[in-house]
Amino acid sequence: MEALLDNFTHLQAEYYAGLPNPASLPWRIIVPTLIISYLALVQMLRFRAVRRMERKYAAYVSDPYALDYKQAREIMQLPLLYDAPFLFYFGTQWALVKSYGMATGTPLLVQTRQLCSPRKVGRRAEDTAIFVSEFLAGDIDGARGRTILAKLNWLHGRYPIRHGDYVHTLALFVLEPMRWVDRYNWRPLTRLEKVAYLIYWTEVGHRMGFGGIPRTLEELEKWKQEYESQHLYFIPENRMVTDATVGLFLRGVPTLLHGLARTLFVSFIEEKNVREALGYPDPPAWATMLTGGFFRVRGFLLRHFFLPRTRPLDVLAKPGTDGRLYRSTEFIGFEPWYVADTWYNRLALWVKSGGKLRPGKEFQSRGYLPEELGPAGFEKISREPVLDQAEAMKEYIRNRSSATVGCPFRFG
Repeated sequence: MEALLDNFTHLQAEYYAGLPNPASLPWRIIVPTLIISYLALVQMLRFRAVRRMERKYAAYVSDPYALDYKQAREIMQLPLLYDAPFLFYFGTQWALVKSYGMATGTPLLVQTRQLCSPRKVGRRAEDTAIFVSEFLAGDIDGARGRTILAKLNWLHGRYPIRHGDYVHTLALFVLEPMRWVDRYNWRPLTRLEKVAYLIYWTEVGHRMGFGGIPRTLEELEKWKQEYESQHLYFIPENRMVTDATVGLFLRGVPTLLHGLARTLFVSFIEEKNVREALGYPDPPAWATMLTGGFFRVRGFLLRHFFLPRTRPLDVLAKPGTDGRLYRSTEFIGFEPWYVADTWYNRLALWVKSGGKLRPGKEFQSRGYLPEELGPAGFEKISREPVLDQAEAMKEYIRNRSSATVGCPFRFG
């Protein structure tokens, strides 16, 4: 028996002696093996989340318009917060820019001076980002989401905004991010995701007090084109509002590069009729090739060389110990509104802006409450009606399904 064990031990030692020592393997074998393994892992994981979502909602794939807004919210948050957050945000920015080509809306924007005054345009942009982020990444059924919506309704109720302009802006918010994601992301949106996005925005529209929203994506696109054929044309106010927005983008760009940056800005506006309505010339071919090429290369690299995001992008402001909401420096677009004045935030903004920005009282570093958002001077007079409407929305949510068209939440 001992002889058999000795023979087995000897054979085992000879076997392991014949294997290569990992420490002695040349780097020309180790490195390619690690690279190939990593790339294989990327391919294996890239589409796992979207396939899981398709399986969960397989019953709705043939008729996604049967989804309710709560199901739609879960579906759309996969591309919004995991697979394509940058392009969704970027596309939403350009939806706003394109809305400035509507001759029915820009005179009012000029009149209020919220988008023409250099002192006000930064806050308007940051507030808009907060509103949209709360709608899409937050919970519109919760107290915070209901108050945000009520405040937006109160602000809009002060002005004679055309019903068609409400629907057109909503159409841009739905269709423009989809276009950017489909064209430049590492994967296009699925049909289920696109319809979910429309269903969710339709619910937001109802809570803003307007109906008449086309039910399908095809109908929405057709309605948008017909409305633009009547109201998308140049007036001086269009250019005034757009120039103020361009100026906001150029704040962080060296003066010597302003001409180049303006050219690239125009190249993002691909529709000739929109450029004409905004009062901008056609961009040179090289600019269009440069911007399109950049986004295509970005999509290719993400698709083949980067692991998918495993945690949602957390864009919402966080409550402080005082109960007020404070924004992260990571999601500041142009000005540090509602960022706490701490040494960490000062350092982060100094690095991010090249020393140009810092939190402070002029940017309301004491944070905000949802009912306080919007232009300065309205905080006190809007508080009571906004909170009343937010409470009324609770009853609306309890008693109504999103399939019912219309919602009586309009001030004025």
